[in-house]
Amino acid sequence: MAPHSSQHTGHAIDSRDEKEFLKAFEAYADALFRHACFRISDRERAYDLTQDTFLKAWDYVAGGGTVKQYKSFLYRILHNLIIDEYRKKKSGSLDGLLEDETIASAVEARLSEGSVRESEEALDEKVLIEKVRSRITELPDAYRIVLTLRFVDGLSIGEIAETVGASENAISVRIHRGIARLRVLCNGNV
Repeated sequence: MAPHSSQHTGHAIDSRDEKEFLKAFEAYADALFRHACFRISDRERAYDLTQDTFLKAWDYVAGGGTVKQYKSFLYRILHNLIIDEYRKKKSGSLDGLLEDETIASAVEARLSEGSVRESEEALDEKVLIEKVRSRITELPDAYRIVLTLRFVDGLSIGEIAETVGASENAISVRIHRGIARLRVLCNGNV
């Protein structure tokens, strides 16, 4: 297969680079979209930001840039786009995710399976998750972002550090402090 040329930069794209990019798209597009939905309230805007993430990544690769870890690279781009979005709107919430029918149907499906004990445990878990989601918006951005990246998106401490541009130690501290603050908020000890 002959190298492709980019419309944006005019640089030749190696077919291996294109394959790696497409592989990253397949692997991370859904997760990035869910992350964007979790961070902002507008699903259409989250979709646009996810597309913009891949366009920026493609432009970088087409311009001759090398990507060692696509996962953290893509999350970093999306993270920066979301920060820009916050600056434009000065607001954001989890409402879009809480209204998401796919989450409600997934919880409902999980409750319909298994024993009564499993259903009660799942219901308790659902109540706890809803409580956490409703209170996490009250955390400062630094804590909310790292907790979302860690526990919603499943990124490692190292990937989060690379995404937000901080040391692994700083990320560990933010996660620990964020969990402590969230625990206080969820227990009603404000």
